[in-house]
Amino acid sequence: MLMDKRDRYTFAATFSEQKRFVGLPPDEFCLYVPLAMLAIFLNLWIFGPMLLAVVVGIRHLKKGRGSQYLLNLAYWCLPTSVMRFFISILPDSYKRHWVA
Repeated sequence: MLMDKRDRYTFAATFSEQKRFVGLPPDEFCLYVPLAMLAIFLNLWIFGPMLLAVVVGIRHLKKGRGSQYLLNLAYWCLPTSVMRFFISILPDSYKRHWVA
């Protein structure tokens, strides 16, 4: 009972601290967990190497940067039709000017 009252008031150490699910940032969680489930329940020989490639690829792309870096990279590199699924209110990347 005493532990429940203490856990109610836990706050992030910084404002930029990211929410995590099972110890993973949301972008990695959304990729790793479905592939792991497919590898476990369907076929380890197909989805296992695919999961390994995704883990290595995401770690290589991020290189210590946050999840917003992957979203920015996808926005600038992927076609508009793909990104419209994720970001509907931002303008197309070819119409947008880079503001630094």
